[in-house]
Amino acid sequence: MIMVQSTFQLDPENKDEVIRLMKHMVRFCRQEHGCLSYEYYEGVTDPYQIILLQEWENADCLQEHYQTDHMADFLGKLGKYLDSPVSTRSYVSPEESGVSTHSTESTSEDLPKPEQTIH
Repeated sequence: MIMVQSTFQLDPENKDEVIRLMKHMVRFCRQEHGCLSYEYYEGVTDPYQIILLQEWENADCLQEHYQTDHMADFLGKLGKYLDSPVSTRSYVSPEESGVSTHSTESTSEDLPKPEQTIH
């Protein structure tokens, strides 16, 4: 299993619009092959900080997710709603072998790429 955590710092003026985009993503992603969970969470002390937690059966399922049309559409719209780059970390269960791990900070234009390595 792979868990991905992404942190989004939203532009306060556009929070409602980006929340609509995120709700759209949840509906699509939960239907994808290998998606165990996919949910966004609002910060308690900072309502403009949103955390995405997603769990996937394996790296192949996650890579398929990165190549979907709804992911491309989301990333194409996301950048104008952020105050800072998205921070993403992935956690791999011991059962997953052959996966490199690291954390990154990237702009919405940089995340994710179909050939992306699991962080």
